[in-house]
Amino acid sequence: MEKTIDVQGTTVHINGEGKSVIIMIHGWPDTYEIWKKQVDFFKKDFTCVTFTLPGFEKGDTKKYTLDDIILRIKAIADTVSPTNKVMLMVHDWGCVFGYEYAMRYPEKIEKMVAIDVGDASSPEFEKTLSLKAKLMVFSYQFTLALGWLTKSDFIHKTMAKGLQAKSNFDNIHAGMGFPYAMRWLGTNGGLNQVKQIKPTFPFFYTYALKKPFFFQTEKWLNELQKNPANKVQAFDCSHWVMVDKADEFNEAVNTWLLK
Repeated sequence: MEKTIDVQGTTVHINGEGKSVIIMIHGWPDTYEIWKKQVDFFKKDFTCVTFTLPGFEKGDTKKYTLDDIILRIKAIADTVSPTNKVMLMVHDWGCVFGYEYAMRYPEKIEKMVAIDVGDASSPEFEKTLSLKAKLMVFSYQFTLALGWLTKSDFIHKTMAKGLQAKSNFDNIHAGMGFPYAMRWLGTNGGLNQVKQIKPTFPFFYTYALKKPFFFQTEKWLNELQKNPANKVQAFDCSHWVMVDKADEFNEAVNTWLLK
């Protein structure tokens, strides 16, 4: 049975009673609901913790900085698992924020599963992009930043439809674009201080193949695979691996987590 708690104004959903805790962090344009298939699968053996990121709830118009978001994640982790480490499962912007949390508090991380955003914050990543790919990234991300600035739900819903997002479209709103505004407009302190993930803990990275470009470099993937505790796996699907290939993804992650 699901229970909910409030952590600093964030509704946290808890399913399962396993000793190990998996905290799942979504990206754009999603909410905690995007993890339903993972919660249903993993709650048998783990405690699954989901929540909607600050600013992604309708009506939440506070101006969150990077520190605000990381400290909220920390508060949630410390509340649901005050004495033990946690596992993180992250996707899209959840990767960016999850990586930052993990780099600041590595002693809190048992294992991490990341989906489809790798070393995209590194200078090496930008160098690998073709001009066409750079223009594509700028085009959709800057549009979403402007959608946030102009408070246009229409822009975000239209972009989500064009990118074939798997979210509940009733939940999509302009406020979800604030991470793009942070990146491209320097809003709320910007994202220049974001660290590149260098895991000191077991790390499972999955990525989608049905995309015009990737959010990781081959060099980074190769470095990950040098550690036998890590795993890298590609899936023949879109950006939302955990939805498009839920059964295969869940089984692969479960096998790795139980090693």
